Amino acid sequence: MTRKFLVIRLGSLGDVILSSAPVLNLRLTFPDSSISFLTRERFRPVVEMFDGVDHVITLPDYPSIGEFANLVVTLDDRAFDTIIDLHGNFRSWLIRKMTAANHKFTYPKRRRERFQLVRTHRIPPTWPHTIDLYNKAVSRAGGRVIADWPLLKTDSQSSDAGPSSLVVIAPGAKHPTKQWPLERFAQTAAKIHREHEVHIAWVVTAEDDIKLDLHDYLPASHFTRFIDRPISDLASVIGRASLVLANDSGIAHLSSAVGTPTLALFGPTHPALGFAPRSVYPSVIEVAESCRPCSLHGKKPCWREQRFCLTHISVDDVAARARAVLDQYKPLTKALILDRDGTVMVNRHYLSDPDGVQLEATVLEALTIAQNHGWKIVIVSNQSGVARGMMTVEQVERVNARLLQLLTAQGVRVDGIWYCPHHSTKGVVPEYAIDCRCRKPRHGLVEEAARQLGFSIRRSVVIGDHLDDYLMGRALGARSLIVRTGHGRETEEDLVRRGYGATEVVFPTLLAAVSSVVAEG
Repeated sequence: MTRKFLVIRLGSLGDVILSSAPVLNLRLTFPDSSISFLTRERFRPVVEMFDGVDHVITLPDYPSIGEFANLVVTLDDRAFDTIIDLHGNFRSWLIRKMTAANHKFTYPKRRRERFQLVRTHRIPPTWPHTIDLYNKAVSRAGGRVIADWPLLKTDSQSSDAGPSSLVVIAPGAKHPTKQWPLERFAQTAAKIHREHEVHIAWVVTAEDDIKLDLHDYLPASHFTRFIDRPISDLASVIGRASLVLANDSGIAHLSSAVGTPTLALFGPTHPALGFAPRSVYPSVIEVAESCRPCSLHGKKPCWREQRFCLTHISVDDVAARARAVLDQYKPLTKALILDRDGTVMVNRHYLSDPDGVQLEATVLEALTIAQNHGWKIVIVSNQSGVARGMMTVEQVERVNARLLQLLTAQGVRVDGIWYCPHHSTKGVVPEYAIDCRCRKPRHGLVEEAARQLGFSIRRSVVIGDHLDDYLMGRALGARSLIVRTGHGRETEEDLVRRGYGATEVVFPTLLAAVSSVVAEG
């Protein structure tokens, strides 16, 4: 029976964007389900970019009592069987209570911990991200946690159009108390332009635009102003950029959700509150001040002579962080992200002997074509045999070394092999019997590869023979393909049975898959 979900997140921009991850997890776990998302009308364009939402239901931005009551009646008529409340305020509680459903779940909001953090300013050594808390509600609803970073779909990830040397600078924030001085953003824009010859996209509100004339810092030909532009337009621009520099704001979350490296300046707030943008690259710029965080949302007036939490962040510091990202990340660089066993080499049950390595039939030709077209070649593999005590890390690495040797001998250069030795439930070696973010379909291995090699994940392609390969690609926002080698035929049947469909994502061999990818550009 098709499950009917209602997910509630009314606002604000960043919080709505973060809820894209749990929604995607519902879609990947229950591919034939119906998922409706309730938010405020102004956030409809954001939710329409989610991967997984079938219906967007909106509440007016400032609803009357009658409009609110009418919404509840309408929701009740839709006969949802599961409600997941990712907001947790009085209004969402009222909607949840007044709407019939067999199952209702909320997320752990950490109210006490967050208030204590603001009161004592004692930063714990670790803390959960809000996405992880959202995903706890998904787990309670029977969903599988795969995606743990936000994901929005835009046309810019599938296109090479637009400048690759674009830096977006967004100096605004919901509360003025969270804004790094506007002139410092302008000085940083000028410094970044001089050092990297990048074009600056200056994203501002009309209110901030009249406070500073960027012409005083940059020639007109070196920047473009985007004033009060719709979120969908900004998402497209940001998706083509090499970097976004912003305050702790919704734009920072928008940037990470479209796959662009993000640097967010945190002043009166703190990442320990759970709302830092998630990005492949380290994303937060901050200084240690004993009074941080001073409020939950950063809107409390500062009692000191100046906001040292922001003014102690210098232009040189920010420009240096930007330089590090721009030197590493190449937004138009793509990677083939390949499974190892059954895709690149013939699958042999928990292979620990390098003499057993044998390439799949079309691999050399496929990888040569990809390499000649400028694609990076990345191999990511689950090797739970280490956790199960069936092989050692050293044996895995000897097998990997033999695979690289065979490929190199034929002129194919692999940019790296990353593998996960863990298994949380079937592991018998304590060191490796842990829950981790690197075991596919989780995407920690690909994040590490992208961090080291600087390619764009959203423009890359994942190819494997297991369902977990397909799910990982979906969670990454990359194109996700299956080959019929290895366990591929069983996976194809599984895709169809579960309701994912297989017509456009299954290919007979790696050569066929790569040829299709290269032909499409």
